[in-house]
Parts: sequence; C-alpha cells; structure tokens
Amino acid sequence: MIFRLGVRGYVVMLALAVFAVVVLGACGVSDEPKAVATVVVAAAPEATAAPTATVAVQAEPTATEEAEVEEPVATAVVVATKAPMATTVAPAATVAPEPVVEAFDTSRFADIDEIVDPTNFGWPRSVETSEGVIFIDAAPMNLHSVSLGHSEILAALMDFDRLSAVYSFFVDEEQSNIAELSANATMIGFAPEEVVALEPEIILASRYTSADTIALMGDAGIPVARTSLESSALGNVPNILLIGYMIGAEVEAIALADDIEARMSFITDILAAGVDKPRVLSVSKWTNAFAAGSGTTEGGIIEQAGGINAAGDSGIEGHQQVSIESIAAINPDVIIVPQPLDGANVYIAELVGSPALAEVPAVKNGAIYYVAPRYHTTLSHWNVRGIEQLATLLFPSLFSGVEFEEFSQWGGGG
Repeated sequence: MIFRLGVRGYVVMLALAVFAVVVLGACGVSDEPKAVATVVVAAAPEATAAPTATVAVQAEPTATEEAEVEEPVATAVVVATKAPMATTVAPAATVAPEPVVEAFDTSRFADIDEIVDPTNFGWPRSVETSEGVIFIDAAPMNLHSVSLGHSEILAALMDFDRLSAVYSFFVDEEQSNIAELSANATMIGFAPEEVVALEPEIILASRYTSADTIALMGDAGIPVARTSLESSALGNVPNILLIGYMIGAEVEAIALADDIEARMSFITDILAAGVDKPRVLSVSKWTNAFAAGSGTTEGGIIEQAGGINAAGDSGIEGHQQVSIESIAAINPDVIIVPQPLDGANVYIAELVGSPALAEVPAVKNGAIYYVAPRYHTTLSHWNVRGIEQLATLLFPSLFSGVEFEEFSQWGGGG
C-alpha cells in the first residue's frame, strides 16, 4: 500500500513540476529567450474582414504584394520570442506635412531702400512708399495693379488668379505681354471706386498714377504701393525684387532678376568688342507724330541695344511732338516705329514717300523698321525683349543665328 501510494504521489508531483516549467517559460520569467509553443493569430488581409485564427506564421506583405490567406493548420508552430507578439497594430496617425519654404539669397534684398527691415522675411512686413510706410500682414491673395507694367511683372511671380481684375488694354495682343492671361480675368473700368469695391489687400501703382486716384484708394483703408518702374532693364531689377518681397514671392523674383541679368550680360558681352553706334529715332504717329527722347522706355532700349537715342541726342526730353521737318533735322541712321502694325505700316509709307526725308540715312538706306510695341513701350522686364530685338536689327552680323526666347509666365512656383 505504501509503495502504491508513493508511486502515485511521485507521478502527481512530477506532472505538476513539468506543468510549472511550461507555464513559467511561456510567461517569460527567464531573461533568456525560450522556445515556447505559441499560437499566432494572423492579421486579416482586409480592414473589414474578421481576423482569421491560424497557427501559421505569415510574413507581412510588401506594398506591392497582396497578403495571402492560408487555411488554418492544426499544428503548433514553435516561435523563438522574448515577449508575446501583438495580435493587432494601431494605425499611425496621419500628420499634415509642414509647408516647404524654398531657400533664397536674402542678401539680394539688402540694398532695396523701400524695405524697412531687409532681415525680416516673416509676416507682417513694412515697406516705405511715396505715400508713407505700409504694413502687409500676410502674402496677399487678392491684389490689384493699375499698371500694365506691374501686372506683367506679377504674372511672372505669382498665379495670375491672385490679381483681382484687369483693364481693357491688358488684352490687346500688340500692346500687352499678358493678353492671353487677361482674357479670362475680371475686367473693370477706370473709376477708382471700382478698384475699392474689389477689396484688394494691396494695390500696386506706378509713378504715372494720379495722386488723386492714389489718395481715394488709400482713404478706403487699402495699402497702396507706388513703385517707379524704370526704362533701364537692369534698373528694374530692384523693383522686381521689391514686388517679390511685398507679395511673398522672393524665390520667383530672384529667378526673374537672374534671367534679366544673364540676358543683358549676353548682349553687352557681344557689343563689348566695339561697334559703330548708329543714331536711332523711335517715333510713332497717332493723330500727330511723337518722338521718344531722353528718359523714355524706347530711348532706354535704343541705348541698351548699342545705339544712340537720336531724339535725346537732339535735346528732346520725354515724348514730344515732331514734324517731318523735325525728323529731317534729327537726321537718324535708323528709324523704328513701335506702334500697332496697321498704323505703323501707314506711317512708314508716309516717311518713305516724303521728299523732305529722301536724303535722311534711315530713309535712303531703307533702315525703317516696325518693332513690337509690347516690347518697346512696356515698363516691365519685357523691354529686355525689345533690346534683344533691336540689337539684332542694328547688328545683324553679330547676332546671326542667335534666337532669343520669350520670358516665361508663372508656372506654379517654378
């Protein structure tokens, strides 16, 4: 009896000991990994499907592969592990990416007098204008320009939809370099009240905008920035950088300035070899004929293209009325006519047929040319195209085979 009870007790004790070892090992009591029998629950292949109980161990599918669903296997798979595997993984929270701010050379803005603090590229910003200091709270999404030149610059720096409205002459393909962009934009008249009604965040005006108009728009509480666009291509670079600063388009402004400087360097490098400068007269006729003297866009283009402004050289300042006899006295080597083609052809025929001009070199040598007014009368960067066009006319051998590209409009920030 004693032997039988001792054997039975021994067997029971041995069974309890084995059970304890298995349980303790499965619970990870030891620091060393144990080979334990673990049943793994595979994640469901689709978010809406119930999890499938299986003892098969599956590799996590890659992004390009579909997870395979295996039939349950009635065998235990031994997995070496220190801790139990999680049956589900919570999805990671989606975080909106921070906006990427493209780096730019802030030193390009250091010498622009109108920028109150050239180290400030956050918002708000302060700009000194002819009407006083204006404050810009944030990059304006709704702005207005009363100047074609400013609008052409804006078209190169930002989405044109940010411009609140355009004027009728913006859609004239012979006069405007943004005619296509302006075709589908809101068009308004010339009353300042119409501008105020648009409620723009900022208004850009030129030195030619009347003081009364500026005052009326300013009295409505809208910041007005009057920047003096220049007749010099390189002289316009600071204005372009200033506009870029005001609208939060510094990167685009620097890119445009770099393009202008590169194009002008190309012209000046070719002309640096030394050329005989022809005396060039820019003249257009509407009801009367007007010559472009010193201080004009056309005169600046003539000089930057390697010529001498014949009207300015004869003492004419700005645009002044001239007669056939005046043109004969100026005696230009070349005449250019920057006005719409139909009117230009009529006026050129008049000049060629005038007996008073028969001995003028430009007429005698057939050097009278129509030039695109949208290049020669604008106060934007597009006057660089006028310089390129005129340089090719004046010095065809030097620019033989050279093809100049148009400027790009804004393409989404690139």
